[in-house]
Amino acid sequence: RGPAHYRVPMRRAIAFLLDPGPPRWGTLVLRLVLAAVYIPIGLGKFVNHDAYVERFDRWGFGAAAGEVAILVGVVEVVCGLMLLLGVLPRLAALVLIGNMIGALVTAGRIDGGQDIWLPLVLIVGLAAVVVWGADRWALAPGVARLAAGGAGDHRVGHGGCAEGDRPR
Repeated sequence: RGPAHYRVPMRRAIAFLLDPGPPRWGTLVLRLVLAAVYIPIGLGKFVNHDAYVERFDRWGFGAAAGEVAILVGVVEVVCGLMLLLGVLPRLAALVLIGNMIGALVTAGRIDGGQDIWLPLVLIVGLAAVVVWGADRWALAPGVARLAAGGAGDHRVGHGGCAEGDRPR
């Protein structure tokens, strides 16, 4: 099996990540709630940087604690904004799932309590976004569908076209 064998599954995976998914109100609410969690928490890593450096040091990051706090803050703010706007929300959710796994094995292992149950709850919500996508209430959902090559079973509606005239 050469590299060509993996092209089709990789294209499908990329198309899935780019596809905004079908319209669901629940997905919109979930994205807004997750964004409302991640954006302020991420910003907090800049506003209260010294406190987070102490925490990251306690969690085992040592001399790199300040840089890791900044990196985690950037990831949380950027991915939170992506969820809020519906820009590649599946990709943003996957990145944040990785972030939460990191929180579990560092802060959860050392501090326990909220640092165990909160990441688990957030992982469940993020996994739902990965499965359901952004829905039609995303920023430029048609662009993501076009970039994905029309991936998924969802068709972009074109106003004024009869059902049989729509592109497939």
